[in-house]
Amino acid sequence: MHKKSIILAAILMALAAGLATTAFGQHRSMGFGHNNAWMLKHMAKQLNLTDAQKTQIKGIMADEKTRIKPMMQQLRQNQQAENANVNGSFDENQARTFANKQAQLMTDLIVEKEHMRSQVYAVLTPEQRQKALQLMQERQQHRQERVKKQTEQKQQSK
Repeated sequence: MHKKSIILAAILMALAAGLATTAFGQHRSMGFGHNNAWMLKHMAKQLNLTDAQKTQIKGIMADEKTRIKPMMQQLRQNQQAENANVNGSFDENQARTFANKQAQLMTDLIVEKEHMRSQVYAVLTPEQRQKALQLMQERQQHRQERVKKQTEQKQQSK
């Protein structure tokens, strides 16, 4: 009976890991080029960008989208391949290979995103950079407050 429980737990963990990775990949993808038009419009309004800056940033974002598209496809293909291999048995080496590949792809995407951010930052004036940093700090604080509130609500509901 104990062996069956361990096997069942391993299967459930593998399925949960696959679902979590899929959800993480879908959630994170929002930061990788999908909302560039909205982001540019928001930046233009908040930072009072000139037309020349808008044009430069639009080009930077278009280049980023071109560079990350193959990485996003690889991320999805790797996830689909892992989902196709679910067969009721657990292979730690296979799981580690999948996890390492996903981690490398996410690393590459994050590096690309940071590269784009540095290019956009270089287009901004010193005043716009200061304002952008302030807005990012406010957004981070808002996000932390929202997470704290959600955590408190979960604890209260238990």
